[in-house]
Amino acid sequence: MILYKFLKEMKGYKFSVIAVAFLCVVFAGCQRDKGSEVFTAVMQSYNNSGKDYIVGNVVYWSDADRIRINDGVYGIAVDGSDRNRATVNAEGVSGFDGKYYGAYPAEGSTIAANGRVTFTIPQEELYTAAGGKQVIHNIMAAKSNGSKLNFQNLCALLHFKVAASGSGVGAKLYAVEVETDKPMWGTMTADYNESRSKWEVTSLTATDANTRTLRLKTPIELTAAAQDLYMLVPPVAGGSTLTLRFILENGTGAVKVFEKAKATTFSFESGMLYHFNQSNQSNTFNGTEMLYGSDAVTAETMNGSVAHPYLVYSGNSWNVLKTNSIMGAAGIQINLAEDINVNSTYTSVFRATLNGNGHTITLTTPNISLLSSIERGQVRNVTIESTEPVRHPILVYNDPARYYGALAGRAFSSAVFENCVNKVNITCDTLNYATVYVGGLIGNANGCTMTNCRNEGNITSNAAYVGGVAGQAGAISDCTNSGTITITTTADEVKTSYCGGVAGYANSSAVLNCHNSGAININKKSSATPSYYGGVCGLANVNVSNCSNIGDISYNAVSDTKSKFIGGIVGCNNSTTSELTMLNCYNEGDVLCNVSTSNMYVGGLLGYDKSMSIKNSYAYCSLQGTYVCGIVAYDGTLSRNVYITNCYYYGTIIDSAPYKYGIAGESYTNKKFIIDKCYYPSGYTICHSSSTNDSTSVTLSSAVSLTGGDGTSLRDTLNRNISDIPVPGAYNWKNGTSPARVVFDN
Repeated sequence: MILYKFLKEMKGYKFSVIAVAFLCVVFAGCQRDKGSEVFTAVMQSYNNSGKDYIVGNVVYWSDADRIRINDGVYGIAVDGSDRNRATVNAEGVSGFDGKYYGAYPAEGSTIAANGRVTFTIPQEELYTAAGGKQVIHNIMAAKSNGSKLNFQNLCALLHFKVAASGSGVGAKLYAVEVETDKPMWGTMTADYNESRSKWEVTSLTATDANTRTLRLKTPIELTAAAQDLYMLVPPVAGGSTLTLRFILENGTGAVKVFEKAKATTFSFESGMLYHFNQSNQSNTFNGTEMLYGSDAVTAETMNGSVAHPYLVYSGNSWNVLKTNSIMGAAGIQINLAEDINVNSTYTSVFRATLNGNGHTITLTTPNISLLSSIERGQVRNVTIESTEPVRHPILVYNDPARYYGALAGRAFSSAVFENCVNKVNITCDTLNYATVYVGGLIGNANGCTMTNCRNEGNITSNAAYVGGVAGQAGAISDCTNSGTITITTTADEVKTSYCGGVAGYANSSAVLNCHNSGAININKKSSATPSYYGGVCGLANVNVSNCSNIGDISYNAVSDTKSKFIGGIVGCNNSTTSELTMLNCYNEGDVLCNVSTSNMYVGGLLGYDKSMSIKNSYAYCSLQGTYVCGIVAYDGTLSRNVYITNCYYYGTIIDSAPYKYGIAGESYTNKKFIIDKCYYPSGYTICHSSSTNDSTSVTLSSAVSLTGGDGTSLRDTLNRNISDIPVPGAYNWKNGTSPARVVFDN
């Protein structure tokens, strides 16, 4: 009809027979292409036989399934009378030279133009159920036959039974593992063999991926009646060892790992169903079914080694390890296998290695931490949460100090922390103790290593050492804080305070790649001693590199007569034993001290300096205090000449500041601040003294005031000034994320 209408509308035009025939061919071709957008997807049974289909388990299409056809992903509509058949409306799909290929599941699969299908087989398969029956998500591929996609299974399916006897009844099954001497997960490819009308699979080639896990998010309680379970396994040719391992929690909460091994030659073929033990079936492995209880025939393997770590699936299994003092043994490996709840602090010294594997530990009792103290232990890949803040100190045996931290109170002897996150709020109101350490994760981690750790909890404290990640830190790198830190007192504070967004006090190793975005609010009645506050560190007697702060820092006090040193990056460096460097750092958080007394020192990057040179760094913020400087506020006793090189300050110094300088403040020794290639707003003096003959002087080189506009012209202003400096190649500027910001290449 459409073609007839088209010809009728073209009345008066002349067509040859050949032309009409050509149009017919084109039209027919278009119709075929359009028609190929709707496919029927047919699922294949295992062993290619309905009689060996997986009775009692769900292996058919679901309305939520998505299929990949060529370069697109499409949903399906299941035929209610035959759930092995579904309709796929693949509108808009393009053919690969007129051919169509399918892959299921769509996620983790790709199809190349030559029809090659690539799948990512995950290490872990999550047990799901529909109506109490296990759902198996076959890995399948298809090549279209007209409008039909006949899917073929690319993996094999392993069937096994798990039962309990005697005291084993009621144990909770959490996971099952299959381990062979062949790869079990990774990337698998399949190509369609036209002559055989069959998909041929290229076996996995990874060398360290020989275990696949079926994880039961909701555990199954074992009974005397055998439980049927299934796991997809990739094709294997010439395997020589196969171990079936199951992990459960017994009635007391202890986690047990049992296994049964087969050590004879075997292979797994695509589309085949294999039975671990079922005498009336073909493709059966000889052996006894997995049985747990008084007459268990399988051997327990868990011993705390790296190869066979203690596994934690619940708060109960965590408490079993605590009760048995396993956590106090050095070299013991403990792995979290699930998110867990913990209701009490482990009060003994933790010396084991805990790998959280990305899981979360929730503290369910108010005022507890996970651990008390850690000696030479290691904690990795774990998040700490709680519905209540930590309000009480963590008491460490034979230690007069007080510690606050969601992960632990104190760590020492080179303990290691990596990829740890705190989301717990910390509140400290401890008074009249010699020393108090408060950190989101660790109160005091001096002499330890913290890498890629993060604090998201808010901290409120009146204590001496306060940091978002740690109150006192050793080697700390790639750590961040986004929680708000509030220092507040209602009575006279007699202790010196060190407060930083990441660490309150860093005195034993470098601070690298650390960043703070949380606000720091200091609300003190008064202070009897000097105190130090910084966006990253309150006090840092170490090198500080590639660090930043964007959190605002505010200091408010009713009255205060003792000196306060506040810096956008570091509050104070008072080391006299070594020459230190602040390199490639920036501060974009306002630093505002509204106390009018004459001893409030505020620096865009550093409040108090004795030995730290600063290079390739900037402050872009508003500043307020009594002695206010764009880069470094003060030093009374420089231990050596300090260089400030390739730095700039851009922002506003609040007019109420009686002493304000573009770059540096006071130096009362015969040592000097040496300022070279630095920039600051016009209208300010570059430093406290610019007389080259004055013993308190700053030696100047190429310091230039910024003239010619607002923040949006800062880049052009700096570049114009730099072009006038006759030192080509010494350094380069480049644009930051905003036209108003400029950062360094080197």
